[in-house]
Amino acid sequence: MCHLSLGDSMDVIENTSVIIVTYNHQEYIENCLKSLFLEGAQEIIVVDNASTDITVEIIEKNFPQVTLIKNHENKGFSEGINQGVANTNKDYLVIINPDTYVSKNSIPALLEPLVHDKNLIINPQVLIEDGSKINTCGNIVHFTGLSFTRCLNQAPEYSKGEKSIKGMSGVCFAIHKDNYQNLGGFCNQFFVYMEDAELSWRANVKGIDMVYVPQSIIYHQYGLKVGPQKVYYLEKGRYIILRRYYTFKEYLILFPSFFMTEILTWGYAILNGWEGIKYKCIALKDGLSADVDKKNSNRKELIKSLDYKIPEDQLSFSIFDIYLKRIANLIYINNLKIIGYYENYKDKKKTDTEDDIPVKHISKKIT
Repeated sequence: MCHLSLGDSMDVIENTSVIIVTYNHQEYIENCLKSLFLEGAQEIIVVDNASTDITVEIIEKNFPQVTLIKNHENKGFSEGINQGVANTNKDYLVIINPDTYVSKNSIPALLEPLVHDKNLIINPQVLIEDGSKINTCGNIVHFTGLSFTRCLNQAPEYSKGEKSIKGMSGVCFAIHKDNYQNLGGFCNQFFVYMEDAELSWRANVKGIDMVYVPQSIIYHQYGLKVGPQKVYYLEKGRYIILRRYYTFKEYLILFPSFFMTEILTWGYAILNGWEGIKYKCIALKDGLSADVDKKNSNRKELIKSLDYKIPEDQLSFSIFDIYLKRIANLIYINNLKIIGYYENYKDKKKTDTEDDIPVKHISKKIT
C-alpha cells in the first residue's frame, strides 16, 4: 500500500470527524481530547448522555472548539454515536471511546486504508493503558452470537502487518460516512455492548471488509470484567442478533452449538450468583420479546464469514472452564462439519489469532 504524504494526511484529517459519546467520563475526557488535537483533529463531536459529574464543564472550559451535544437523558452508546454522525458533513468517521488516548501518527495510519478503499472498517491496535499488552485488535464474532476481544493480553509485537478480521471493535474504528449510513449505523436496540458485534454481522452480510492496522496504536483504560448487569446487555444483544439473522432452519441445524453456548452462558451467570441468574433470565425474556428487523442474506455464507472457535482463556477461572471451552469448540466444529458448513475452516490448524490473512481489499456481497 502506498503511504500518504504529509499533505495528503492533513487533507484526510480535515475531512474527518471524530465522534465520542460520554457519560460521567470526567476522569478520562481531557486526556482523550488533548491527544486527538495533538494528532491534528479538526472536528470532534462529543455527545454527552446527561453526565452527572463535571464531564461537560471540562469540555466547555478547556475545549471550546469541540462540538458538544448535550442530551437530557442517557440515550445509550449506539444512539449517541448515531447522533454525532448525523451532525457532521465530513466523509470519514473515527469513532472512539472517551477512556482512550491516541499515540503519535495513529489517526493518519487508521485512515490511510480508507483513502485507497472506502469499503472497509478499520480497527487500530488497542493496548491497555501502560502499553504492555493488547486490549483488542478487532473482535471475535462467533456464529452462536458470542463476542470476544481478539488478541487479548498478547504482547504488542504479536501482530504485524495489516490483517483481515471477521469482527470490528467499537473501542475505536474508522469508516467512511457513506458506508456507516448505508449499513444503517449502530442499532439503537443495543443500549450498550454488542452494538459492534451486530454491526460486524451486518458488514459481513454487505461484503464490507474489516481490517486491523497495528501501525495505529490507541491506549485504553481497560480491564476484562463481566458483572451481572453486563451479562444482561451481552446476552440480550446476543439473542437479538440471532433472531435478526437466523431462521428456524438455522436454529434447528445449529442446535448442538446453541445448546453448548447456553451451557457456557448459564454457567457464567451462575458464577455471578443470584444477580447473575436474575439478569440472565431478564436478558432471555427481553431478547426473545424485542421487536426484530429480520435481515435477509445467504445464511450459509454468513455463517462461514464468522468465527467458529471461542478463546479458551477469556473469562476462564479454572482448568475446568478451559476444558469446557475446548469441548465447546469441538462441538462447534463438528456441528459445522455435519451440516457441510465447514469448508472455509477445514484447513485451518492455528488459533484464531494466528491464522489471519493479509487483507486483499476485495469485497464480495453475501446475497
